[in-house]
Amino acid sequence: MQVVGLVHDLGKLLNLFGSEGQWDVVGDTFIVGAAFSDKNIYPETFAANPDSTHPVYSTLNGIYKPGCGLDNVLISWGHDEYMYTIAKEQSTLPPEALAMIRFHSFYP
Repeated sequence: MQVVGLVHDLGKLLNLFGSEGQWDVVGDTFIVGAAFSDKNIYPETFAANPDSTHPVYSTLNGIYKPGCGLDNVLISWGHDEYMYTIAKEQSTLPPEALAMIRFHSFYP
């Protein structure tokens, strides 16, 4: 847990290297391909997203089977998902540590 605590936000370095701005690096993450939750931070901002009225993506389960598990959903891009991808491919961290990195800004 100490190692994860030290490296969990290193993905924010993306902001210095090729990101389009803070919006694509920092912030809360959410599941894509299903209805946006009103529990997301500033849920009203999702109204302008075309997925909010899409016939499949705007439904409760969207493109997913009920109960499919977090390992089988797509998470919005950000520093969490970036660092998770790097750690998954280039470290020997256990699955629990990888989950801590991937979901630390996710509020289901």
